[in-house]
Amino acid sequence: MAAPEIVGSELVDSLHPLEPRADALEVPKASVRRFWNRASCGEVYAKGDDFAEQMHLAERTRYSLEPYIRKFADFESAKDRDVLEVGVGMGCDHLQWARSHPRRLCGVDLTPRAIEFASRHLALHGFDSELEVADAENLPFEDEAFDLVYSFGVLHHSPNTPRAIRQVHRVLRPGGVARIMIYHRASLTGLMLWARYALLAGRPFRSLDDVYAHHLESPGTKAYSVREARELFRDFSSVRIHIQLNHGDLLEGAVGQRHRGALLSLARKLWPRGLIRRTLGRLGLYLMIEAIR
Repeated sequence: MAAPEIVGSELVDSLHPLEPRADALEVPKASVRRFWNRASCGEVYAKGDDFAEQMHLAERTRYSLEPYIRKFADFESAKDRDVLEVGVGMGCDHLQWARSHPRRLCGVDLTPRAIEFASRHLALHGFDSELEVADAENLPFEDEAFDLVYSFGVLHHSPNTPRAIRQVHRVLRPGGVARIMIYHRASLTGLMLWARYALLAGRPFRSLDDVYAHHLESPGTKAYSVREARELFRDFSSVRIHIQLNHGDLLEGAVGQRHRGALLSLARKLWPRGLIRRTLGRLGLYLMIEAIR
């Protein structure tokens, strides 16, 4: 497949030469694509005898485990607006955007697998969208093309996350809103991974960034502090950030598939979820960011 023509990227980067963090793991984008093309995010929950049943269960499980998505996304706000989702995955959120009847709905993903999932998922319910395989760091859209850009748990996987966020800014109209979730470094999930792959592995000086890059989802996955997130979104006129505990922090659902073992099994049984919800909200894995251009 030929690479799409990039509109405006070179100008944006020349004006804002912010580079990826120096300590980030340098990972070819092809490695990230291969990882997610083996299984889209949430595919573990897509059980059933046919595609319709699989998608129904994936959607139901997603919003059961992560009910805060609906409030954060505010899908109803898409009505009569031009909307872009970056990283459509299996299309669960993309279907909600379609149900809200936007004027124009577009979605991109790095993998053909996700684009096929999302296209079939929408078609099941009589909807369609402008879906295509594309790179978050090089969005194939004109400047100021959208009123709303949404991306949930995607941009921290891109090798050059700052460039991806600059692209979001570029394709938004003045006054447009970006709703983006990226990972929070100081999280319970990160601390659990560090305990297993640094402390218990006899490498106590191993950084959280290195642990995230090698042991949380695709190669090179990054996490950020609130201060770093504000720097990433510095070009926006207004930025609001909320830290959210997720099902990984609470050891719920199918989390921990890559890290099976007796210690994890015991932790899942004894984990004080109620206490964590009441007292450790600042250690959530998700940074929920709403930014106005």
